[in-house]
Amino acid sequence: MREQTRVLIVDDDAVTLMLVANAMSDAGHEALEADSGEAAIALLKECLPDIILLDLQMPGMGGLAFCRWLRAQALLSTLPVLVMTGLDNSATIESAFDAGASDFIAKPFNFSILSHRVRFLLRARTNLLALERSRRNLADAQVIARLGSWELDRASGEAICSDQLFKVLDRDPANTEPTIANFIAGVHPAERPGLKAAIEAAVSQQQPLEHIFRFVARNGQPRWIHLRVRFDYDDSGRAVRSHGTVQDITEQRGIEARIDYLTRHDSSTGLPNRSNFLQRLGASLALPPSHGNIATLHLALDRYHLISDSLGPEAVDMILRQASQRLLRCVRDSEPTAFGPPERHAGTVLARWGGDEFILMMPGQSGPQDAIRLARVMLEKLRRPFRIGEHEIKLDAHIGVAMSPIDGSTASALTHASSVATNHARNTRMAEPQFYSAELNADARLRLRLERDLRQALSAEGGDELILHYQPQFDHHGRIHAAEALLRWQHPTLGLLPPGQFIPLAEESGLIIVLGIWVIRTVCRQLRQWSEAGLQNVTIAINLASPHFLDPGLLPLLDEVTQANGIDPRQIELELTESMVMEDSDLVRNTLARIHERGFLLSIDDFGTGFSSLRHLSFLPLDTLKIDRSFIQNMLEGPRQAAVVRGIIALAKSLGLQVVAEGVETQEQASAVRHEGCDLMQGFLHARPMPAETFALRLKD
Repeated sequence: MREQTRVLIVDDDAVTLMLVANAMSDAGHEALEADSGEAAIALLKECLPDIILLDLQMPGMGGLAFCRWLRAQALLSTLPVLVMTGLDNSATIESAFDAGASDFIAKPFNFSILSHRVRFLLRARTNLLALERSRRNLADAQVIARLGSWELDRASGEAICSDQLFKVLDRDPANTEPTIANFIAGVHPAERPGLKAAIEAAVSQQQPLEHIFRFVARNGQPRWIHLRVRFDYDDSGRAVRSHGTVQDITEQRGIEARIDYLTRHDSSTGLPNRSNFLQRLGASLALPPSHGNIATLHLALDRYHLISDSLGPEAVDMILRQASQRLLRCVRDSEPTAFGPPERHAGTVLARWGGDEFILMMPGQSGPQDAIRLARVMLEKLRRPFRIGEHEIKLDAHIGVAMSPIDGSTASALTHASSVATNHARNTRMAEPQFYSAELNADARLRLRLERDLRQALSAEGGDELILHYQPQFDHHGRIHAAEALLRWQHPTLGLLPPGQFIPLAEESGLIIVLGIWVIRTVCRQLRQWSEAGLQNVTIAINLASPHFLDPGLLPLLDEVTQANGIDPRQIELELTESMVMEDSDLVRNTLARIHERGFLLSIDDFGTGFSSLRHLSFLPLDTLKIDRSFIQNMLEGPRQAAVVRGIIALAKSLGLQVVAEGVETQEQASAVRHEGCDLMQGFLHARPMPAETFALRLKD
């Protein structure tokens, strides 16, 4: 038996293939790769995966054709297929589901969310297979077991019944006369008209009868009974005798109901799943306009992937369950005075959309007032701390709102609109609910284009679009002591883009680690070139994103590139945020220790903007503390502002840390931080970020 689950990734994009394969391997799966539908078919003949991650747009056999081929194969028809697509439109998504896709995730995607989605589909398939096995075993047992049987003379009313029949119907044979009247009396009242009609139809058409109905046991509980009857007819076509069997299928019906529930509900939260929600939303949208408009509220949690990375998937499931309970209470506790009369929100449906997202349908709306009120209550509830074991976790949340029919008259259009609004709220850190507009859709298309262009820039075909600028750090004598590497993107049509315009996109799309690898390799090559040119050795600070810091490939990469370029590890300083180093986990502490043991320097960037634990800070293997520019900008406004900077410098000195003042722009600020004992200064007063060639000239001077 295999210990690892196999994930087959089918994508013609080499970068995506590599990133997804790495993410699956990091999640503990065995990753199989195919760059086309044809290659995937060939691979399937050699080994059987547990799940397939499939891109739709590929040369040759595309994703839809491959999916249809897969569903036509008996041995492969139940494999879950997660479609990865950058074509975020309803027609493409509907085509994927029609072809047999189990679910989809839109590009750009976060790899922690992708791993969680894969784990959910694998778990759902395991449950379905187990239930299917139970159903087959039950069916086999029913064939082997004796069924309750009987024969009836319709003229005399005499019946011959097996002992098993009384057991199936839960009747005492000593006290029960086997008559049609007694049998009908035990049938559930709601089932009697249907049973009588089925018998009459079978007799009139001279056909065998099969009918399923509820029969009431002696304890008052209904049993599901499968009745099979054959009739004997005389020469005139009149039914004179009947014989048949009864079978208790209560357990089978329970399994079928459970399977139906699993296919329509999310296993983590118990909420309706995406397909269930879309079906209900479509039914509501099909109602006449007199029923009112429908609002969809698309909700996304922030920092979801950080919880998965630091505390594991079990913690994520606990967060999702707690979040779903809070949201359900918001819906159930909504008072008529606050959200309109009860009939207006009686059909409200909350569902798990996937990953860190939920979605809500509010039918019967005359306008957006109720939706915006409920959205605000939900945001307030979700921004309260979550308790996971010993950890208290605070999350942010964002909600996008769309209204029918103005934002969409179909389920796919309306959910797409609310999703676009949510993404805008998340990207702009908007605290209030965001309503959909056509402008937001254009912004989403631009982000999709930038994500595609960034992948191109990271590939060999991207040439030299990505460049590094270096901003020097000066000591009190005006000498360059170090520099910070700052990434820029020379976009072919949009010009030079600062990191704020593409780093968040890289984080969302999972490209941030690849981007970080590029920066580290480029810095080390540049340090080697400066050394070969006879320039002084300097330390270069590199900003490290949280996913890259926690990536197991970071340390091997640092070892490889420094050794290959002959670089002293102390020439590389990794800048981390407060939130990254303050995460109280063994993974963070061990990673910091292993980096420092190899000789690399560690610094906290933008110190003062987070919530550092001073006790925790004292145990971390840090070298440098960088004071956030906001404190430097305000320190001359009064004694309190100056005291804050003085306190940070004193704290750093007491811990033996070097102090860098960021954002020094005036001579007065430089004099003030120098007076307080700051070691290094960085800012526009001394130098703006500059290309590598210009920085080399400054080193010569």
